[in-house]
Amino acid sequence: MFVPLAEKTGLIDQLGELVLRKACLDAVSLPIDTLAVNVSALQLNNPSFAMKVTSILLEAQMDPRRLELEVTESTLSERPTECQRNIKALRSIGVRFAVDDFGTGFSSLGRLQTLDVDRIKIDRSFVQGFGRCNGEEAIVQAIIDMARVTGLNTTAEGVETQSQCDFLRKLGCDQLQGFLLSKPVPKEELQNLLEGRSRRVSA
Repeated sequence: MFVPLAEKTGLIDQLGELVLRKACLDAVSLPIDTLAVNVSALQLNNPSFAMKVTSILLEAQMDPRRLELEVTESTLSERPTECQRNIKALRSIGVRFAVDDFGTGFSSLGRLQTLDVDRIKIDRSFVQGFGRCNGEEAIVQAIIDMARVTGLNTTAEGVETQSQCDFLRKLGCDQLQGFLLSKPVPKEELQNLLEGRSRRVSA
């Protein structure tokens, strides 16, 4: 309910800018390759959006190639001129884009070739449906195969069990996201998790 209300009241641009700035400032010193931040359709269709993102990256002294903005496919279908202008401007400095919740709404495998993005995030509803004889496994396999052919990376959302993890790895999914790996945590706890991982890798 929160995001639609923020959009309706006209606060989404300010909130989105606040979230992006905070995320970049917090993540710039963390040992992570990619910071993913969700973006509202209204933000992406704002003529000054690309300039705002660039300003925040400069303020945080963060490499644009580390930032990945997540949008829904329906967002890419709305007012395409303004949206594509912002995407083109940001991609020109290295910012990457991901289609969030792919497989729902207006999503289609045929559109993968036309989307100006770098990653497909497979909706959690497909992952949660594994083993229920509804064909989710075949759909996810088709998404991964098509994404690979078109040069896109894939991330599966909502991974909560080891069996889901193992099956997605077998299908060739590039990255996984979900409670099996970690629940949302505060910045301080995240820093401890990353430092612990770094020590294990070094050892």
